Amino acid sequence: MKTNIEIRKAVIDDAGNLFNLHKFWIDNKQLKQVYTLSQIQKIITESEAVVAVDNNKVVSYYFVNPFFETGNVAARKKIIEDKIVNGLLPKGRYAYCLQSATDENYTGQGLNRSVLNLLRNLSKDKYDYFIGVMDYNNIPTQKSSLKMGWKHFGDIGIGLLAVIGTRDNII
Repeated sequence: MKTNIEIRKAVIDDAGNLFNLHKFWIDNKQLKQVYTLSQIQKIITESEAVVAVDNNKVVSYYFVNPFFETGNVAARKKIIEDKIVNGLLPKGRYAYCLQSATDENYTGQGLNRSVLNLLRNLSKDKYDYFIGVMDYNNIPTQKSSLKMGWKHFGDIGIGLLAVIGTRDNII
């Protein structure tokens, strides 16, 4: 990992850079949940967002979106509720909508894992678990998520379900 990279809670001054990284992956059809700059600003100021910064440029981010019903959040909530009722997942406080991205020039350096770990730590008083739904065709993300500690729970019709606890040993 490059030594001058800082991993920290996002601040409002990071919004433009975070948005640009987000837009890059949207334009390259790797992300499906599209956020506006103003939505990202709200997430940074009112939720949990973490960034990796190199020379004042956001090169990786992870955030929790509790405000905007993007993608399949309603479907995720129903699926998780059913899995809890059927004893397949534990009861707890779930964050249903997360997003992350890393600059393509910074992949393979463990930034996504470091950013996620800080987000987990910052979020543990608010959430017990994070939910991720990975695109069927995104094999690199599926593989790396397992290395980061996500547990896969199979195909849920809208993608592959993954869950990680905000504390190391709760799932």
